[in-house]
Amino acid sequence: MSFNVVAACPHTIVCASDRRLVDLLSGTIRTNRSTKMTVFGCADAHGVTVYNGIGLDDDGMTPSDWLLELEEKRKLFNCRLPDVLDGTSADLETRLRKLRAKYGPKKARHTFVFAVWREGASMIYGVSNYERVDEDKQSVEGSEKVTLSTLPPEPKDDARVVTTGAPSRFADRRAIKEALKAGTLNRVRALSVKAVRDAAYGKGKGIGTVGASAQWAQLGANRDEVWFGLDVVGGAVAQETPNLINIAAEVPLGGSWRARIGGPGTLVKDTYAGGEKVAHYNPMKKAAVFPEPLCGICGSPWPASHRSCEVCLYEGQHKGKRHRQVP
Repeated sequence: MSFNVVAACPHTIVCASDRRLVDLLSGTIRTNRSTKMTVFGCADAHGVTVYNGIGLDDDGMTPSDWLLELEEKRKLFNCRLPDVLDGTSADLETRLRKLRAKYGPKKARHTFVFAVWREGASMIYGVSNYERVDEDKQSVEGSEKVTLSTLPPEPKDDARVVTTGAPSRFADRRAIKEALKAGTLNRVRALSVKAVRDAAYGKGKGIGTVGASAQWAQLGANRDEVWFGLDVVGGAVAQETPNLINIAAEVPLGGSWRARIGGPGTLVKDTYAGGEKVAHYNPMKKAAVFPEPLCGICGSPWPASHRSCEVCLYEGQHKGKRHRQVP
């Protein structure tokens, strides 16, 4: 299912997304480090997109791969924003048609959220067949048609908070909105990550469709104002970036050291900085391979970039809290 938070106001856009990917049919955890966030630049806008719904299709591709493929084969992100949204919608509808025929309408549900800067204004768009960014409700079954919804700036109250995917807490959305109005951006980021964790642990357990480790990005109105981070339960030994299309971002290397990657005409996928043995390049696959052995206690995938198993760490703390409550 996944879970995403998008917050926008006249000064900033903040986005946070979980990183867990579960099997479409069984619901078992496939990975705890799937990058669901893509920062992009197009002809007349720049922004960030996240997704929820389909984690992995029958060809072994994630929806992040779908977006990269649209740029590789069609140069979609060289176009204007309306064309990017229309092209993504048409491509998604085609892919969901195949999944719907095989798995049924309840499984074939998907959403892309685009939070963008265009002409100096922050906009939020939803490309989905079962939910909208301007309504707080979802359909149980995915429609055959993909629709585009919009949440533009509002004259009276321009602090907008949208969550998609798994259910969210009203208190979390309200706190993020209040922090936006107050202009405390560090708090906006922290509360967005907290909302992801609350969704992950909403049923009192660490194993579910939403992961507790969160990737976040913050974007200003200028294309060089792109910041990001990775908040891992138990801490991380490496920094992992969102995927990048036609835009550059700085990778934190530790302390004051940073490296700038990406730019116009480039695609960046599965990049990390810091930590030994976090990943290695496989020349046969022409891609970085990230080891993710199964935890010997709970059996959940444990990324090499994580210091601890996020499921066991939570379960241990949760049991400890319950134990301390006993007189």
